[in-house]
Amino acid sequence: MGDHRHWRFLSTWPPYNAGGHSNRATGRYLVLYQGGGSLGRPHVGGAYIVRILFATSHFGFLRNVEPALHLLAERGHHLHLVADRKDKLGGIRIVENLARTYPHITHAWVPTSKRRTWHALGTAFRLSRDYWRYLHPRYDRSPKLKQRARLQAPRTAVTVGSIPVLRTRVGVWALNAIVKTMERTVPYDPVVRQLLEDQRPDVLLITPLLYFGSSQVDYVRAARALGIPSVLSVGSWDHLTTKGLIHEVPDRVIVWNDIQRREAWDIHGVPPAKVTVTGAQAYDRWFSARPSTSRDEFCGAIGLDPTQPILLYLCSSPFITPVEVGFVERWVQSIRSCPDPCLRQAGLLIRPHPQNFEQWANVDLTAHGNVAIFPRGGTNPIDSVARAEYFDSMYHAAAVVGVNTSALIESGIVGRP
Repeated sequence: MGDHRHWRFLSTWPPYNAGGHSNRATGRYLVLYQGGGSLGRPHVGGAYIVRILFATSHFGFLRNVEPALHLLAERGHHLHLVADRKDKLGGIRIVENLARTYPHITHAWVPTSKRRTWHALGTAFRLSRDYWRYLHPRYDRSPKLKQRARLQAPRTAVTVGSIPVLRTRVGVWALNAIVKTMERTVPYDPVVRQLLEDQRPDVLLITPLLYFGSSQVDYVRAARALGIPSVLSVGSWDHLTTKGLIHEVPDRVIVWNDIQRREAWDIHGVPPAKVTVTGAQAYDRWFSARPSTSRDEFCGAIGLDPTQPILLYLCSSPFITPVEVGFVERWVQSIRSCPDPCLRQAGLLIRPHPQNFEQWANVDLTAHGNVAIFPRGGTNPIDSVARAEYFDSMYHAAAVVGVNTSALIESGIVGRP
């Protein structure tokens, strides 16, 4: 492994053209360069193999970067994927499929040492700062976001944050500065340092890092102590605005667009020079996806009339709509009472969210006619079969309806209003 002090994050490729048009969401990938010597072993075309350690809270987060992982592996780079905990979204299937396809992709569980003496204190400091960020006037009209942060913060942080003089901009700034200094004195997890020493990666990739009280800061700090460059891949369109703070800024932050570049600076204090815009690689696959079924086959499988247009309702996460069934039932009734016969007779397809599907287990909408709930178990589109079903649902729909979900972005890519 070369001397990491000579690493430079040069650019992305191909160059970003803000005014250009493409049939892909991204196509840009971070270009790394190390001056003063070679790195790893030579690869085809004179490039070098890079050893990458990718740390995530759980493997379900890798869904949004999976296309980039495939490309890295296809180019011969070595990836070791680690997660702190298991998830219920099928994330382990993502890494198992990757490992089966590419022999130089490995994975492991690396649980956080929550019983460690300093873990609780460091987490409390970070949760406090994560809550205080929501005292900023930009969140005055976002009470639900503020409430979520308050419920996770230590009681002392909430009490201090309620003192009028400390709720001012100067007061919040002072609180943050003091607690930030205290939090940085907390030793990072020795398990993380040992992992980095054992793996000896050329670069550390990390996501999401922004969740409330995240202990992933230990990876950034341990990597910095060992001279390993670190890169945060921002996981979704709302991570910078609706989650916690970036408590330790990595050497490079990868964002989707120029809006996120500004958010990284305005909210998290990440210098623009450390931010690279790559596009939303999570959505690349939908530009080239093709239906796996004909309209008749699809409608026959889920029980809708193929002669009628389909309205697809995409459900939201528990945080957005903890109880969504009642709202959807009223929506269905409104459609069925619409004076326009095309709408009144349209097929209605309800697709439960994979994290919020339990409430649909015993719901029966058959009395309204030409209505289907599919898949009732809210399948997460992380493998080829699930992705095909998901794409076909959007492709065969005439229009898509939802409250607030990333699926609306995917529907737009497919060309559905």
